[in-house]
Amino acid sequence: MSGLENLSERDRAVLRSIFDPTAVIGDVADDEDNFQDDEPEPSTPEYLESKSLRFHGAQLAEAGKLEEALEEMNKAVKAAPESPAAYNDRAQLLRLMLKDDEAMSDLDRALQLTVGQRCRARALALCQRGVVLRKRRADDEARAAFAEAATIGSSFAKKQVVEMNPYAALCNQMLSQVLRGDKEIKL
Repeated sequence: MSGLENLSERDRAVLRSIFDPTAVIGDVADDEDNFQDDEPEPSTPEYLESKSLRFHGAQLAEAGKLEEALEEMNKAVKAAPESPAAYNDRAQLLRLMLKDDEAMSDLDRALQLTVGQRCRARALALCQRGVVLRKRRADDEARAAFAEAATIGSSFAKKQVVEMNPYAALCNQMLSQVLRGDKEIKL
């Protein structure tokens, strides 16, 4: 079909939903993050050192060396204690290590550092917070965290908000059963 490249993402999502009626709303929605107020990264020596330490920590984590990775992330936070990205990255590692309480402390700090901002760091902290809260079955709080992150521009958060909407989930479940040809709708 020619001319599709000129369509908006919303128009493409509508077409995807028409041609794949079993897709849930979150599957056809915008997959791109869209952070309006993102500021450029600082270029201070402290921030650059923190960024390098975080990168090295992430490499160690990918290699399964979680304790060593945590040491690097701790150094990264110490190098740039006003960097929400450092707290976000350490929180992600702490979640991987199943240390959710410590991760929540870091996420709280990242959120304190980004109060009033509509930036990537805040959205990431809110998304991680939502994941931890959802794991703890605190769905209302998780939904609120995802909703704020969605308004900032996180596509992941938008999908989570849709997925956590009980009415949308029920409707999608019933629609899928009807489209599969199920004779009896199960709730």
